[in-house]
Amino acid sequence: MDIFIVGLRLFLAALLVAIIGVEREIKNRAAGFRTHIIVSVGACLIMLIGIDGIGEISTDKARDTARLAGQVVSGIGFLGAGTILQRKEGVSGLTTAATLWLSAAIGLAVGIGYYEGAIIATVVCLITLISLKGVSDFINKRTTKSYSMVFASSDFDQETFLNFISKEGVELRKIDILDEDLDDKFMVEASFSFHKNYNISGFFKKLKEDFNLKSVKLMDDED
Repeated sequence: MDIFIVGLRLFLAALLVAIIGVEREIKNRAAGFRTHIIVSVGACLIMLIGIDGIGEISTDKARDTARLAGQVVSGIGFLGAGTILQRKEGVSGLTTAATLWLSAAIGLAVGIGYYEGAIIATVVCLITLISLKGVSDFINKRTTKSYSMVFASSDFDQETFLNFISKEGVELRKIDILDEDLDDKFMVEASFSFHKNYNISGFFKKLKEDFNLKSVKLMDDED
């Protein structure tokens, strides 16, 4: 296979899945931008090996190429399982695990030259992740709200903050640390997804006690 075609397929596999990875990265998921790219490029490379490289050592190129692709599909489950967490109010990480699995499929599709399927699958995935989130929240009886918060602390530990949110069963949709230069204060904007019956006031009370939350302001209601 021409090296230009090899490079094109590898870079296209990376580009398509990078778009999905950015969406996961923005939402601070366990597998983000780089992880999705690596999964897709790896899957694409394995397919290219099957198409272009395995013929020299195999007497049944078609069957062995299909077997390689099948191993990618089943093997990616181990990586996806690592993003699934049991939380207080249910299981989280299933969507990220699914996007990793799809990333592998997109990589395989690009590797074999099925560009149309790879591109359409990427578009459908983005529509599902972004545009259909409100439908998912309605079905699962969740509400999403955005807040501006000021923490009276000289050192905001984001990892500890994320662990706290996870244990509370709250889903973090987005987080931005706006100003780290304020004296002994951190200003943070975050979007949270709560179950309909969740005690939101109790959540912020715990933040005041454990993270020195100084003030909180509701920015909008995305329910």
